[in-house]
Amino acid sequence: MMAPTLEWYREQSKYNKQFYEWLHRVRPSDAHDWKVNVLFYSALHRVNYWFAKNTGRAPRNHTERNLRVRRELPQVFKDYRDLYMMSREARYRDGHRLGDNRRKSAVESVGRIEDELPF
Repeated sequence: MMAPTLEWYREQSKYNKQFYEWLHRVRPSDAHDWKVNVLFYSALHRVNYWFAKNTGRAPRNHTERNLRVRRELPQVFKDYRDLYMMSREARYRDGHRLGDNRRKSAVESVGRIEDELPF
């Protein structure tokens, strides 16, 4: 299997963000677990885009990505780590009870990552 292209990472990040916006429009008061996950993956693909473009290789897995973000992108590390943890919470710890405050926090984190890592 070939590695994704820069264009693929960019389009996947945009697609996930657009899906979040649609989901929030049609389900404004629930599905926060899915919203947080979609936002996290939008950020993940943006981070992969940045690494692929600037270093020639995107991380291969979450562990490598988390370490590289911490080391090479300290300006977005806190937001990326928060999104990663919210996503895990949503997937593995009673995610259907995730509140709107977590969704809002995820939106803010993604916005800051987008500002720091433009396409």
